[in-house]
Amino acid sequence: MRPCGVPRLGSGIPLVARRAELAALESALAAAAEGRASAVLLAGDAGVGKSRLLAELTSRARDDGVRVLTGRCLDVEGAGLPYLPFVEALGRLPESGASRLDGAMEQLRLFEAVHTELAELAADDCVLLALEDLHWADAATRDLLLFLVSRLNRQRLLVVVTYRVDDLHRRHPLRPLLTELGRLSTVDRVDLRPFDRADAMAFVSALSDGALPAATLRGIADRSEGNAFFCEELTAAYGDGVPTGLTDLLLARVERLGRNARRVVRATSGAGAAVEHSALQAVTELDADDLDEALRESVQHNVLVAADNGYAFRHALLREAVYGDLLPGERVRLHAGYARLVTTPASLAYHAMQSHDLPVAFAASVKAAEQAAALHAPAEALHHVEQALQLFGTVSDPGVTEYSLHRLASRMAFAAGDGDRAIAYARSAVPLTEDPESGAEARHQLVVTLIPMESASAEVAAAVGEAWELVRSRPPSVVQARILALRAREWIWYGGAGLDVDELEPLARQAREIAIQVGADDVAVDVLVTLAVYAEWRDRLEEAADLGRAAANQAAAIGAYDVELRALSNLEINLFFRRQYREALAVADEVVDRAIALGLTWSELPVEARIIRMMLQFYLGERAAGEPIRDYSSAPRWAALRIEAANLELLAFAGQFEELDETAARIMAHPGDARTLERVRYAVAEAALWRGRPGDAVNESVWVVKALAEMPRAVVAGTRRAGATALAGLADIAEQAWRRRDESAARDAIAEGERLYELVMAHDRYALDSQWRMETRNPETAFFQARMDAELSRLRGEDDAEIWRTVLDAAEGLRYWQAVARWRLAEALLADGRRDEATVELRAAHDAAVHIGAKPLREAVETSARRGRIAVAEVEPDSEDLLTPRERTVLELVASGLTNRQVGERLYISEKTASVHLSRVMAKLGAGSRTEAVSLAYDRGLLA
Repeated sequence: MRPCGVPRLGSGIPLVARRAELAALESALAAAAEGRASAVLLAGDAGVGKSRLLAELTSRARDDGVRVLTGRCLDVEGAGLPYLPFVEALGRLPESGASRLDGAMEQLRLFEAVHTELAELAADDCVLLALEDLHWADAATRDLLLFLVSRLNRQRLLVVVTYRVDDLHRRHPLRPLLTELGRLSTVDRVDLRPFDRADAMAFVSALSDGALPAATLRGIADRSEGNAFFCEELTAAYGDGVPTGLTDLLLARVERLGRNARRVVRATSGAGAAVEHSALQAVTELDADDLDEALRESVQHNVLVAADNGYAFRHALLREAVYGDLLPGERVRLHAGYARLVTTPASLAYHAMQSHDLPVAFAASVKAAEQAAALHAPAEALHHVEQALQLFGTVSDPGVTEYSLHRLASRMAFAAGDGDRAIAYARSAVPLTEDPESGAEARHQLVVTLIPMESASAEVAAAVGEAWELVRSRPPSVVQARILALRAREWIWYGGAGLDVDELEPLARQAREIAIQVGADDVAVDVLVTLAVYAEWRDRLEEAADLGRAAANQAAAIGAYDVELRALSNLEINLFFRRQYREALAVADEVVDRAIALGLTWSELPVEARIIRMMLQFYLGERAAGEPIRDYSSAPRWAALRIEAANLELLAFAGQFEELDETAARIMAHPGDARTLERVRYAVAEAALWRGRPGDAVNESVWVVKALAEMPRAVVAGTRRAGATALAGLADIAEQAWRRRDESAARDAIAEGERLYELVMAHDRYALDSQWRMETRNPETAFFQARMDAELSRLRGEDDAEIWRTVLDAAEGLRYWQAVARWRLAEALLADGRRDEATVELRAAHDAAVHIGAKPLREAVETSARRGRIAVAEVEPDSEDLLTPRERTVLELVASGLTNRQVGERLYISEKTASVHLSRVMAKLGAGSRTEAVSLAYDRGLLA
C-alpha cells in the first residue's frame, strides 16, 4: 500500500450522480409541503451512499425552510435501546416545542403522543423526519414507525427511513415490517444502486481532487463495484490489497457464520469467480446435507449469492478480503483442487499458476490466449499471452516459439488499443526470428503498430526495406504478398512530392496477384482498399466509394476484420470529402458498432471513428458543444488520450475553459502520439482566441504549423486550420495595437502574419501531388483556406465583406463554422455601414450558437450586436445615449493617450472633474481601468 495524500470523505464533495433518486425524494418532499404526507423507504447495501443522499436531501430541505428531524438506530448487542431514533429526533426540538415523551406512558398513549407531536409541528412548517439504519431498530421502534406511517394523510410531513438490504437475512425482524409498509399507498421505496463505472470514476476523482491517474481511477472503480464507501477506503490507501480497516469490517460478516459455512465461503474465495455446487462439494469434501446447510446460511446472511447454477460473493471486495485471509498452504490446496475440476483453458491457467504447477499453467495460458484471440477478446488474450511469456523460461519443452508469443502479444495489444505495448512487443519480436519469412513477418507487424504514431517514419521505412530484402527473392508467399501490399502504401510514412504514384499502383496489383495465387484472401481484399485510394486520387470518387464498400463486404465475409474496418474508415473519409455528411456519419456509426461487436472497440480506427462522429454531429448542429465523448472509461491509455484530446475542441467551443486547462495540462505531461499532441494544441489555441489571449493562440498555432511540417506526409487541412487560427490572433493583436495608437506593434503583427501565410502555403510543396489534390476536396481544407485569406485581409485592415462571404460559402453544411463566418461577415458589413445585411447575419449566427451551446461565439455575436445597436433574441442593443456628450469627449481624449490633467486642460475643466467623468464612463462600461474602458468602447462601437 502507498498513501494517496488525505482523500476527502464523500460528504466533503458535491453529490455525484444520484439525480433520479434525489429527484424522487424531493418530489415526495414537495408533495408533503402541499399537504400530501408520505413515507419513503431508502434501501441499499451497506456503504452504497444512503446516508450521503439523505444528507443532501436534509441540507436542501433546511435551505428551503423545512423543519428537519433526524434520528439513527444503533447496532447494540442484546435488546437494543427502545425508541432511540425517535427520542433523538424529537429531543432536538426547541424548548418552545418540547417533546411529550418525558415520563412513563402506556404504549398506545405514547404512540398517539408522538403522532400528535409530529402533526402539530407539521401544522406550522413542513416537516422531514429522517430515520437511519432501520435494520438495527428494536421492536418498539418498528411498531411505532408502522403506527405513524399507517396514519399519514393530509399532514405536511415526509418520513424517510434508510436500511441495509444486505443485512436482511431470511429471518431478520425487519422483513415483516417492510411487508406491512409495502401494502400502504402512502409508502414508496427508492432503491439505491451502486455507481456505474463512469460515476464511480468521477466519485474517486473528486475524492482525490483529481490527483489519481486514469488507470488507478478505473482500478478502484472496478474493485469497489460502485460502492461509495469502498471507493473511499480504496482511495485512502490504494494498492493491490484491501485496506486493513475495510478488511476487518468485511470479515466481521463472515465470522458470524457457522464453522461449515465459513469453510464453504473460504473455498469459494479460491474459485476466482462463480463456482458450481459440485465443485464446492469436491473441494470442501462436505457431505451433501452439510454443504446445503452451509450454503443456505451463507446466502441468507448475504455473504454469497446464487449465480448461474452456482454461487459467488455478493461483492468482489468481500471475496478479496476472505481470500487474503487464507494461509499460503490453504491457497495452494484450494487452487490445486479447482485445477483438477475446471474445463476451460483460462480457468486452468489461473488455478495452475496459483498452485505453482508452472508447466500446466504455461500450456493452459497459451491455449487460453489463442482461444481468446479467436473469440475477438484481445484484452483477455493479451493477459494470457503475457502470463505465458513470464513462464516461458521455466518450461523445458514449451511447444511454441518465443517469437510467436511476442508477435501474438503485439497483435492483441494493438487490437485492444494499447499502442505502446503493441510497439514494445513488436520490437522485441524482431531479433527472435530465425528465418527470412518470420523476419519479414515480424517487421510487418512492427510497421503496423508504428504507423498510427505518425512520428516514426524513419523506423517504418527501414523496417519495410529490411522486410522486402528478406523475401523479394523467395518464392511467392503470404508474407511476400503482405510486404508488397505495405510497400504500395508508402505515402503513409513518406508522402513527399518526390513519390511517384505510378510506381506504387503496380506494386499493389502485384501484391493482389500473389495473394490470390497463395490463397491470402485477406491481403487480396486489403489491396482493394489501397486501389480505392488510388481511384480517389485520380478524381474517380464514386468508383473509389464502390471499391471501398465492396472491400468492406468481402473482408467481413472472410473474417478479415481489420481490413473491413480500414475499408469502412476510408469510405467514411471519401463521403466526407464529397460533402455527404449524413452518409459519412452513418459509416462512422457502422465502424464503431462493428468494432464493438468484434471486440476491437479501442483499436485505432474505431477510436478515430468515434472522434469523427462526435465532430460531425457537432458541426451539423446535432450535438451540443458541452457534450464531448464520455463513455471511454474502459479504454486503454493510448485510446483514452486520443479521445480526451479530441474532447478539448468541444470544451473550447462550449467555453468550458477550466476543464479544458486541467485536461490539457494532464495530457501534455504524457502526450502519447503526435496526433494527440496536435489536437491539444488546436484546442488550446481556439480557447485562447475566445478568452482574449491572441498571443497564446498565435504561439500554439505556430507550434502546430512547424510540427506538421516535420510529419512524413503533408497535412493540408490541419496546417491551414492552424494558420487561420494564428492569423485570427494576429488580426486581434493588430486591432488592439491600432486602438492604442501603437503603429509599430500593429505593423509587426502584419509582417508576422504575411510570413506565416507564406509558411503555411509552402507546406503544399512537400505534398504528394495526388494526395494534395485529394486534400483540397476536404471541406475543412476549403473552409480554413478561405478563412486564412479573410483573416489576412482583416489583419491588413481591409476586412472585405465579400471575402467573408466566400468563407461562409466554404462552410456550407458545417453549422458551427457557418456561424463563425456569419459573425465575422456581420462585423465587416457593420464596418461598411451595411447594417440591415449585418442584422440578418448576426441573428442567424446567434441562433446557431445558442442551438449548439457555443457560448463564446454567442457572447461574441451579442457583443457585436450591442455595438451595432442591433437587437438579437433577448439581447438589447446599446442605447445611443449611453454616454453623455461630455463623457464621450473625455473618452475620445483618453483613447488618444492624454492623461486626466491633459484632458482637463484641453476641455478647460479641472483634473478632478475630468477624473469624475472618466469614472462614470468606466462604471457604465463595466471597466476596471482606463485602458479597459477604451478597449470596451471600441468593441461596442462607441469609438470609431
